[in-house]
Amino acid sequence: MNTRSVIAKEIRSGLAPLDELLQGLRLGDNVVWQLDRLEDYPYFAKEFTEQVIRDGYDCVYLRFAAHSAILKERPGLTIIQIDPSPGFDFFAGEVHRIIEERGRSVCYIFDNLSDLVDEWATDESLANFFQITCPYLFQVEAVAYFALTRGQHGHSAIARVRDTTQVLIDVYHIGDKTY
Repeated sequence: MNTRSVIAKEIRSGLAPLDELLQGLRLGDNVVWQLDRLEDYPYFAKEFTEQVIRDGYDCVYLRFAAHSAILKERPGLTIIQIDPSPGFDFFAGEVHRIIEERGRSVCYIFDNLSDLVDEWATDESLANFFQITCPYLFQVEAVAYFALTRGQHGHSAIARVRDTTQVLIDVYHIGDKTY
């Protein structure tokens, strides 16, 4: 897929320099944050959440991982817990049911997808989930944030994610600086 939505409606990330670099997000964009440290993800997710809520979008946080919550409860944010332990089919079905129920032009923040490998035991299942979920999010003109932990997945799985998403952002550290 790896194409930007042709819809002109720009979604702001909450970070002006990022919006300038990306020329804004578009309805249908899936954004993957590939991170050295999971503790960087809440910063980006919180800024995005605050911005889209201010701009009048429904915002949903899909909570499924063992790590600490990425976002805290706040007005305008719906937090939905999903248990991935029943397996890929159950989890993917629940996520797709939620997307269908919420309708078009909703913004989603997902927990760190890398945690799904702990439940499902393979990178291939994670990549399969991403490859069936992103096109659906694109179709319903949702904007979604996902995280992946760098170095935790095989090249094949990361290539499948990279080839499916509209935006892949690498966040890494050198010394005490974040890039």
